[in-house]
Amino acid sequence: MAKPIIIAGAGLSGTLLAVRLAQRGFEVELYESRPDMRATDISAGRSINLALSDRGLRALEMVGVHEQVLKDLIPMKGRMIHHQTGNTHFQSYSGREGEFINSVSRGGLNIALLDQAESFPNLKLFFNTPCVHVDLEAGLAHFHDQSANRHIHREGSLIIGADGAGSAVQGSMLARVPGCVSTIGRTG
Repeated sequence: MAKPIIIAGAGLSGTLLAVRLAQRGFEVELYESRPDMRATDISAGRSINLALSDRGLRALEMVGVHEQVLKDLIPMKGRMIHHQTGNTHFQSYSGREGEFINSVSRGGLNIALLDQAESFPNLKLFFNTPCVHVDLEAGLAHFHDQSANRHIHREGSLIIGADGAGSAVQGSMLARVPGCVSTIGRTG
């Protein structure tokens, strides 16, 4: 049996990628540190909506959630500039007539992608299971199943980090490069 592709992080990017890989016939395991947002009232990670362009809509169409998401889109044609004098000026997001970007709920979009992911028999979802370390030489990802309070070691044909700033996958990669320090997620 082939080793699965392991993805750490079931946010927008990780879930979209997992669905796309499952569509292409790969065995995929998708791990998320947070609870399942469809069953628990948790933050989607950001308080503001996502601006979704035509390219994003095409990606959603490829994974089969385009029609579901379309009904919740809010067109954003541009921004209103407010001058100190009190005058306003509309500035289009595009120089071409009829083009615009769309506002969509990050959480709602993530839920639609998770629902789609769950429909694939070759894609397994694991929640409350953060990645704690990756052994790059051995191709092993180490997770902590918080629900069962046990460690899980999974060997993958490919390990992908989509677990954001402070990622265990990123940390494992950076640890291999002498003198390399990540600035992702740092302020100041």
